[in-house]
Amino acid sequence: MAKLNRDELLRAFVQTLIDGWGPTAVRQTLEELSGAPSTERQRRGVETPQAAVTTASMIVGEANVPVHLKDLLTDLAMRFDSGSAFPTMGDIRSFLVAHQRNGGDLKSRLSGFKRMLPVLTEMSPKGLEKLLSRSHHSGPADLGAIADAIRGTGEALRGRPEDAGPEQKLPEQ
Repeated sequence: MAKLNRDELLRAFVQTLIDGWGPTAVRQTLEELSGAPSTERQRRGVETPQAAVTTASMIVGEANVPVHLKDLLTDLAMRFDSGSAFPTMGDIRSFLVAHQRNGGDLKSRLSGFKRMLPVLTEMSPKGLEKLLSRSHHSGPADLGAIADAIRGTGEALRGRPEDAGPEQKLPEQ
């Protein structure tokens, strides 16, 4: 086996990092470590023209994910970006805790997605399909119809408060 020179060794290390974290994360870390001025301005909150908003879809696009999961993960990421999948930090924390991951110190939904991605890439295609189908039918917004049905059943059994006579009025809460 031929011995690698310094440049080849550096390339191999960097390629390993890119394969694991994606080119954007590696680039940002290199900028931070080298003290690039644009990174310092971003840290202080000053917008730079080249600063782009990172999305879950971009993260999946840049990540080294298994080919057979790419379409499913892209679909999930687009739903995540639109807010229809894992719409709250609580949803993300619950997912992480259910998969024995730390979900307590998340700063944003996007940082939560980054932490979810390794779990998602370990799932089977069937498991991801289930997760995608459930993302349409979960969350408080979808519970409104159920709450209305329960309320309607209760009113049908007791009678509506406005139907009660003066002696039958229900106490106000």
